[in-house]
Amino acid sequence: MKTSFIRYIFVFAVILLSVEKSDARNVQDTTKTEQNCKVDKEYFKLFWPGFKGVITEPVRWSKGEYIAAGSILAAGGILYTQDLRIADFFQKHRTEQLDKLNEYFFDPFGKMYYTIPLMAGFYTYGAFAKKDKPKAVAMDFVRASLYSGVIVTVMKHLAHRHRPYQTDPRNPYLWDGPFTDDWNHTSFPSGHTIMAWTFASVLANHYKDKLWVPITVYSIATMEGVARMYADKHWSTDVLIGAALGYAIGTYVVKHSHCKFDVFPVAGLGFTGFGVKIPL
Repeated sequence: MKTSFIRYIFVFAVILLSVEKSDARNVQDTTKTEQNCKVDKEYFKLFWPGFKGVITEPVRWSKGEYIAAGSILAAGGILYTQDLRIADFFQKHRTEQLDKLNEYFFDPFGKMYYTIPLMAGFYTYGAFAKKDKPKAVAMDFVRASLYSGVIVTVMKHLAHRHRPYQTDPRNPYLWDGPFTDDWNHTSFPSGHTIMAWTFASVLANHYKDKLWVPITVYSIATMEGVARMYADKHWSTDVLIGAALGYAIGTYVVKHSHCKFDVFPVAGLGFTGFGVKIPL
């Protein structure tokens, strides 16, 4: 079964790269770009400033972004009162088929067993085909996943929330806080979910002109969060905050990408459209 899932991931990558190749053919007769999107010294110099930018980004939010963040926190407060009911619901509806789906797809997906090889393939393809966009996707994913990994780890060990399966009966209100000798309680927020949403937001932002891409990757990321509740590893509030963080971090990194793309109108024989310019 695991081989089948890997095959599906490979097919998804081929489709995305085929779209990229097709788009490139549409403008190659009228535009030429220098390939400067690569892993170099300037790329690594962005890691620390980028991380600081992620942490301090809330002070630069617009009014709409503050409203969105407030809405998420409000939703989290409501879910917090329902964490136990939601956990019990999922445990009452477990099946052998869903257990296998979680074991062979969602659990390894959240651990990036599929996404890391996929992004490596993106960069390799971009390097050999001299295409910047696949490389930009992979490079942004590396930065975003690193930031997400650091942030979620720090938050887990500040909160030390008990996972659903760690208490009998389940108790969503157990938080040991940062000053504890037991570091095994790391439920909040969900690491699998933040990584799934980081991956999804990077791809969705790079391919937002292809509606099926955001729909596909955000759907998978949502199901990843559901799978974590189904597996009794996380409360619903762990999943909500993990998803919000992953989305925010991935979106920020793409917005401040090492590879800058300027879109401008182009015209050719028999077609008009948009080209991509990469500033040197």
